[in-house]
Amino acid sequence: MRKSPVVLFVSIVLVGLVVLGLGLFELGNTVAFLAIAEQTEARFAGAVARSGGNHGGTFLYPTFQFQTADGRSITFTSSSGSTSQPYAEGERVRIVYNPRRPEDARLLSFLALWIVPVLLCGAGLLLTGGAVLVRAALARHCRSRA
Repeated sequence: MRKSPVVLFVSIVLVGLVVLGLGLFELGNTVAFLAIAEQTEARFAGAVARSGGNHGGTFLYPTFQFQTADGRSITFTSSSGSTSQPYAEGERVRIVYNPRRPEDARLLSFLALWIVPVLLCGAGLLLTGGAVLVRAALARHCRSRA
């Protein structure tokens, strides 16, 4: 019967470490992308509507147009959407793009660049740290009762 708490503790710590590892991997990808990326201004050019999600409604994914440093015109659709459109037709936004693959472009915003690594790292730290803290508190409690 004593093996169950140990298995649960080890499982939670392992899951936490895997999630933390994924977060660090995504963090590294974002930093590497920004190290080579070029900044420019893009123009909002409408949205792509896709149905689905948990609520079964329609999400709008903003599409932007910009010119690369060498003059190519590129259109890209953001990977994050919402149920309402936060941009006005023709509105200008700052973006970053990979000069070797300009279709790999992202909005220059916290949500577009950092939300995935921050959430994954945070969840990994909470799972791992929480499991270790709970285990330590239980061990201390058991020692004080003995």
